[in-house]
Amino acid sequence: MKHLNDRTIQSYIDNELPESERKKVEMHLAACPSCRQRVESQRAFSEKTKKSLDTLAPDDLTVPEFSFGRATRPEVHVTRIALISSLATACAIALIVVVVNLLPKPQPKPADFIFDYYTVEDYDANKPFAEQEFAEFKMRTQAEETNTNL
Repeated sequence: MKHLNDRTIQSYIDNELPESERKKVEMHLAACPSCRQRVESQRAFSEKTKKSLDTLAPDDLTVPEFSFGRATRPEVHVTRIALISSLATACAIALIVVVVNLLPKPQPKPADFIFDYYTVEDYDANKPFAEQEFAEFKMRTQAEETNTNL
């Protein structure tokens, strides 16, 4: 039989081998001093490890059994949802207002004007009343357009 591997040695130390294989290992250990020395060093290491673990976690330590519980969703507060949706709506409205104000304004074509523009100097008190009313109308229209263009 060839030399024992580490897995077989550990299984032998832990008494995990079937009876037939255990007898083969014991026969090999009786004939092979190298494997016997490896088994003894592994057994000593296992004992030291067990003592260290006993110090860290004593035998009377009880570990509660783990069980999978039902997954639950976290509570969601309705006020938080209302606040977030209101904030999102306000942001959307603000974005629409900004985009609409950034769009280019349509400029009227010269053919769209009915009247020529007149200045204050064109107003003459000596003109007939109808002409004065027409000049006042033109000045009001001009002033309104000037105010809306500002």
